[in-house]
Amino acid sequence: MRAPDCPGEISASIHFMKKDALHEVEKPYAFRYPVPGATQTNMEMEKVERIPISDIRGRKHEHSFEADGFVVLELHRTFDYSIFFDNEELQVYFRTLETLLKEFLGATEVHVFRHGVRKRHPDFPVSTGTSYEYDQPTSVAHIDTTPEEAQNEIRRQYGGESKKYLEKRRYQWINIWKPLKGPLNDWPLTLCSSASVEQKDVESADLLYPDLATENYQVYHRDKYQWYYLSDHKTSEVLVFKQSDSDPGACLGVPHCSFFNPLASPEEAPRESIEVRALAFYD
Repeated sequence: MRAPDCPGEISASIHFMKKDALHEVEKPYAFRYPVPGATQTNMEMEKVERIPISDIRGRKHEHSFEADGFVVLELHRTFDYSIFFDNEELQVYFRTLETLLKEFLGATEVHVFRHGVRKRHPDFPVSTGTSYEYDQPTSVAHIDTTPEEAQNEIRRQYGGESKKYLEKRRYQWINIWKPLKGPLNDWPLTLCSSASVEQKDVESADLLYPDLATENYQVYHRDKYQWYYLSDHKTSEVLVFKQSDSDPGACLGVPHCSFFNPLASPEEAPRESIEVRALAFYD
């Protein structure tokens, strides 16, 4: 992998799923909880060094949701830090995102259906040997869903009404990510332009939880990928990136992960962030 040679470009490491002949006969999988006597996963990851990641600060207008699968939007109201840990007050943030996406996308409906908060432990990525209170950043490139899993999620969310959403309407699975404190440079999110990704670059994998089995896309490494991040990420800025689209002519979902940022100040507090998942529907 070439070294960065452009202004605003840095070099970082990202993990990808390693190509394995086993997956020609056995689907990739990973248990997300301890299963005594079982193999935790049949996937092997490879760490690829010196991947160029371009800063989109000052260049946000150069990327489009239709071609790249991601965009940076501005929140037009502020939210106190405390609301992100209060489920009732958090609903106001969700409704704000739904309105913002509906207007930006021209969608008929947008519904938030899940969220997660991450707080990087000061020792991460060195393991503490105990469970973390919050989820940690992940350095493994992935797409959160496959087309089949997006359909399953709609069935879970809408039950008996899911048929009208699946058969007559275009739908998208969209993620919205932002820091809880900023400006953020510590372990930021990096997004891969969908324009540089093909179907052959990803592999569906099962993620197994105690009460649920889901499916996502694991990503193979390719030199052609175009990675981006937003430096000095403010709490008023949200990264909006697509994970699935029922339109067969639309771009793939956006591979993403976090990375150690060599430009982050050692004085910066460990990253805290929230990711929200939403379904968008079009008539």
